[in-house]
Amino acid sequence: MAVDSGHQMRVVVLPKSALRNAEISKIVQMELGAGWHVQRLTPGSRLVLLIGRSEHTVGTPGHARSSHEAALALYRSNQFRRVEADVPVPIDVDPPVGALVDSPCANDPPPLDWVHTIVHWPEAMAEMSDATRGGVGISIGQPDSGYTLHPNLGAAGLDLDRDRDVIDGDDDALDDLIPNPAWPLPNPGHGTRTASVIVGQGTPTEGIVGLAGRARLVPIRATESLVQVFDSDVAKAVAHARQVGCHVVTMSLGGKGFFGLKNEIQRAVDAGMIAMAAAGNYVRIVTAPASYDNCLAVAATGPGDALWVNSSRGRAVDVSMPGSCVYVAAYNDKTPLVGMGHGTSFAVAHLAAAAALWLAHHDRQTLINAYGAKRIQAVFLTTLRQPGVCVVPPGWDPDYGVGRVDLLALLKAPLPQPSDLVEVGAFGAADDDAVTRIAAMISADPVRVQTRLAELLQVSTYEELDRTIAEHEGELLYLVLADRRFRESLARPGSTGAFAHKINVPGVTTDLGVRLAT
Repeated sequence: MAVDSGHQMRVVVLPKSALRNAEISKIVQMELGAGWHVQRLTPGSRLVLLIGRSEHTVGTPGHARSSHEAALALYRSNQFRRVEADVPVPIDVDPPVGALVDSPCANDPPPLDWVHTIVHWPEAMAEMSDATRGGVGISIGQPDSGYTLHPNLGAAGLDLDRDRDVIDGDDDALDDLIPNPAWPLPNPGHGTRTASVIVGQGTPTEGIVGLAGRARLVPIRATESLVQVFDSDVAKAVAHARQVGCHVVTMSLGGKGFFGLKNEIQRAVDAGMIAMAAAGNYVRIVTAPASYDNCLAVAATGPGDALWVNSSRGRAVDVSMPGSCVYVAAYNDKTPLVGMGHGTSFAVAHLAAAAALWLAHHDRQTLINAYGAKRIQAVFLTTLRQPGVCVVPPGWDPDYGVGRVDLLALLKAPLPQPSDLVEVGAFGAADDDAVTRIAAMISADPVRVQTRLAELLQVSTYEELDRTIAEHEGELLYLVLADRRFRESLARPGSTGAFAHKINVPGVTTDLGVRLAT
């Protein structure tokens, strides 16, 4: 069954027992009717992805509501341990994302090589051997909008034998640069822009030179919009990066997330990969998957290590990298050019390049022999937290992480002792519940969030609260992004009493809407 992406309705389920797809299909047909396609989320996963058709366009409240109603019906069938609708969320910011104009360097553009200079890239290259310089031998998986052969990206840094299009289900991640009108704020060329700062093959005087230009980047087409994503496509992309042997996965994207995305990231980390994601732009909160504790979250700075004011930040952020006023391989319609980009998309891309240089410099296999594959990300994160590896300018806000990474200091830093490694979260741990997912996004105390939700959902016992949250887990995460006042009320410390505003409920189930409206 083929359903156009602009009207797909997706639900992810975790069966209570080992059911075959055909058995799950019968349950779905009984609860939701015919017309649903059943497939494993990724090879080897216990999670099952259900795909149906909505009468409403993706990104609308009607699409969200129909998806959430389907998820609630399946959860109440008592056949599944967890159920969550995969809903691209129209993020509520003021002004709306599409109206934002952000050109802080328009009147005073920095030099073309300002990023190279501030992160000490020339000195870092001199520190590396000829055999490893530039990230030789390291593969970087990149879920994004796909690739183009832009003159400042080129083919030399791309691995087009392992690329993948998880949206169309084929092995060609080429970006045709044609916006999909079914998606809000479509993102043609975004993958090329982010890839260019990692493996760009331009000239030093006229183009883009990637920080890890001798690494290989595996493009994985997984997104069609700047602000809304099907998180199940991101999970598939992470799984593909792991299956084809990538060493780093960089995600210049963010959304609501769902419980299966963290699972796939953990599988990647356990396989010896370093996983990282953009913290988010304009919404202030840290979007998923950056909000997960098994995924490095990256905020954005600009020239002079100025904090980019539109970067998301919070307790979940690990480090920052240049993301504002960054020169990238861009397009004017389909005409290639060098343009200026702003966003945590470029910050995480720069960290991916840093990780590639670090892995090559220390020899990834030697690191695995010393620490074990499952601990490679922990070794990298522990190294980032060593004093001096990250620059901490005067006036630094700790919500932007421990500082801005310096490449030379990163490569020269001693490797940590195994006993000193920081912990990296694991799927299925206590931090995987809806309350902690919300708290990580909005930088709030989980106990306070739980108390707030009990008040909002009008429940008086822990048993009823746990049941209600389990039923409406995805919807509550949806509201965190879709209703700015809802998330601000959850996050605001010291506030007491009932919520002082009407929650925006068009995108949630009738059941949850009644709870919120009364």
